Amino acid sequence: MSLKILRRDVVLFFIISLLFFVSIHAFDPFLAPYITSLNVEARTMGVIIGATGLASMLLRFPTGILSDKFHNRKCIIQIGLLFTILSWPMVFIHPTAETLFIAKLADGVTSATWVIYNVMFVAFFPPLEAAAAIALLSVTSPVGTFIGITLAGFMARHFGPQSSFLVASMAATLALVLTFFIRERRPERARKEAAQSAVRSQLTDKSVWYLGGLCAVVMMVPFATRDTLTPLLAEGFGMASASLATLSSIHLVFYALSTALCAPVFYRRLGLAKTAMIGGVLQGVIAMAMPYAPNIMVLYGLQALAGVAFGMILTVLNSLIVTHTPVWQQSTRVGLYQSVYSAGIFFGPVMVGYIKYYFAIKQGFLVVGIISIISILLIQQIIRMVEARREPEPDTAPAL
Repeated sequence: MSLKILRRDVVLFFIISLLFFVSIHAFDPFLAPYITSLNVEARTMGVIIGATGLASMLLRFPTGILSDKFHNRKCIIQIGLLFTILSWPMVFIHPTAETLFIAKLADGVTSATWVIYNVMFVAFFPPLEAAAAIALLSVTSPVGTFIGITLAGFMARHFGPQSSFLVASMAATLALVLTFFIRERRPERARKEAAQSAVRSQLTDKSVWYLGGLCAVVMMVPFATRDTLTPLLAEGFGMASASLATLSSIHLVFYALSTALCAPVFYRRLGLAKTAMIGGVLQGVIAMAMPYAPNIMVLYGLQALAGVAFGMILTVLNSLIVTHTPVWQQSTRVGLYQSVYSAGIFFGPVMVGYIKYYFAIKQGFLVVGIISIISILLIQQIIRMVEARREPEPDTAPAL
């Protein structure tokens, strides 16, 4: 493949990845208030919002295994995008609790293909540049989500909250079209015995399960607060539904900034363990402080700090999952890891839905914050487990 074609594919794939996050997160700030406006009870609202995490939790690991087996990753990405393309126009036409649940499940199917995006993008780079490639691709999550909610906010402000659903479908359609211009770089076929060994090795590796479990709690916090409770809190300050995009945008901007600063600043000055500890504790404390914000400006400030904290802890966990991992096991390990942490995307909104049904909104923030702080105590043990899988050959991974 020529250098010119390779650069074109890198740029196109980066754009496709941005559109991927636009399609599955564009309407997040408006979803909880919109579901509430349909007179859906809080417990059901939590189940609907968490449906994406449920589907991702069940499908990401099998998706990674199937993509390695059939060696046609682009086709799986295209199939995943079709679910989002077809589901949200249905909700736009006939908005009910049932159609919303189906569409959020469909988003989960699309989301489950993210592990393939990672593997395909890294394949465009030399082996020694894999870490830089992953870091570059990780930027698409906050940036794509920011673009999505900005576009959806414009649509919601001028055409009503339901119109934000069409942003998701249009972004997925554009991403699907662009995939036909990508030339997939397919890896050499691994022996069947090696593939089976990779799966068996990851399923029995406790560090993967511990990392995935901790990340599930970390992921639970923004999905339970930023995307579920915080919009409801902001409405209490008189913020209109169409303006909720601003609140999420603040979180995403500082999340992206924090992620970009991890390697050159936080890792170098604090190390991975302290970066994770500070990020996790800060995220929990902010969650507990949210309902006590006296005005919308303080809520904005807390959202910014929450974005910084989330970026710190999440980036550390994503770094640890591939540390001291053989190249031929990385895609399988990341697939299992993503499946496990998707539980947080599901159980976060579900848990908050039940808390909100039985208790006041303050209790929801309090429980999420306490769980976040307690769970971070696992990070030292997890780092020891990661170090234990170090192989004797020279390792260029950053010091822990």
